[in-house]
Amino acid sequence: MTTDVGFLSLLWSVVRSPTVTGKLIAISIQFLVVSGFPSARTYTPVHRNFIRQHWNITFAHQPRTGVVAKRILARVLDQIDHDGTELRPFFQLSLESIISPGQLTRENAYAEVKAAVRQLAQVVWKLECLPSGQRQARHLLDTTKEEAVGYDNGVITVVLNPQLTTYLVNPPHYSTFRLEEYLKLSNWYSMRLYELLAAFRDTGVWEVSVEEYRKLMDCHHQTDKRDRVLKDKDGQPKLKYANVADLIKRTTAVPLLDLASTEMAFRVIGLKADCGTQGRRRIVTLRFELLQPQPAKRIPEAWLSHPETKDLVEKLRGKWKVKEASIARYAPVLGRVRIAKLLSEWELKEKSMLHITDREKYCNAVFVRAAKALKEA
Repeated sequence: MTTDVGFLSLLWSVVRSPTVTGKLIAISIQFLVVSGFPSARTYTPVHRNFIRQHWNITFAHQPRTGVVAKRILARVLDQIDHDGTELRPFFQLSLESIISPGQLTRENAYAEVKAAVRQLAQVVWKLECLPSGQRQARHLLDTTKEEAVGYDNGVITVVLNPQLTTYLVNPPHYSTFRLEEYLKLSNWYSMRLYELLAAFRDTGVWEVSVEEYRKLMDCHHQTDKRDRVLKDKDGQPKLKYANVADLIKRTTAVPLLDLASTEMAFRVIGLKADCGTQGRRRIVTLRFELLQPQPAKRIPEAWLSHPETKDLVEKLRGKWKVKEASIARYAPVLGRVRIAKLLSEWELKEKSMLHITDREKYCNAVFVRAAKALKEA
C-alpha cells in the first residue's frame, strides 16, 4: 500500500517471515518522510568530476535500475572525500546536475526523480568477500535515519548505508572514470559496461564467463515479486535472454554506439567451448577489447589483493624474474589459467635436460610473446 501527499510517501511491503513458514507479515518501510527533510541545500559539496569506485562495488551483482537512479548515485559518489574516514550523514545534489538536454527536463523531472529514489531505496548490492568468495547482500541506502531520502524544491537528498563505508571512503583497490562522459550515457547497460570496462583500461582486455556476465548485468534468473526463481515446464530456472546471442545483442548493441566516442569504446567477441565438448560448440566466455587501452605501469590492485592471482604474481616476479611492467601490462591479457600453464611448463623445463639458463631473459620473452599472440589471434 502506498499513500502519497506531494512527495511524502509511506510504503508498506509484504515479505515472507523468516521464522514462521508460510506466514506473511507486513513491515513498514518509510523512506520519504517529512521529519528532518532538508528543503534547501544545507552544505556546499566539493565536486571532483571523477568517480573512484571500489572493485567490489564495480563487480557486485547489482539490480538494473533506471538511468536517472544511476546518475543520482554517480553525483553522490563524486562528493565522497577520498581521503576521509567516514560518510557524510547525507548527500545532496541539485536537479540540474542530472538533467541532460532532450532526456530529462524540469517538466518530467518530478516523476522521474521520484521513481529513481524509490528504485535506489530498494537496491541491494551483492558484494564479494575475500578470501571466502562468498557474497553478502548490502542495501545501498539507509532508510532508518531521521533525515529523509527524497526530492524537494529542486534538491535531491540521499543517505547512504554506513555499512558500505569501507567500500566508499578511501577504498584500497579501485578504478576511476570520468563523470562527464558517464553522465551523458542514456542507457543502463551502457553505464554498467562503462563502469566494468574502466577497471580494465590499463590492459584493454576483459574476459568474463557468460554465467558471471549475466549476474553482473542483471540478466540471470527471472524472479517473481517475492524474489523466487521462476522455472520452465522442465523445472529449470528461467533466464533473462536465455539465448546467448540474444543476451550479447540486448546488452551490447546500444553500448557499442554509446561508448564509441568515449574512452571505453570497445568490441566484444564470443569465445566458444573447446572442441572436446560434444554437440555444437557454444559460447561460454565473452572477451571485451578496448579500442583505446591505456597501458598500465603498475600491477592492477585487483591482482595483488586476490589470493590466486597474488600467488601467480609473486611467482612471476620472484622465482621467474618476469619484469613488473610486463606483468602489469600482460597478466590480465593472459589470465590466471594461461599464466598457471606457463609456470607449469617452466617448472617442467627446469627439470629437463634443456633447463632454463637465464630466467630473466627467457621467461620475460615467453611471457610477452604469449600475450601478444593472444591479442593478435
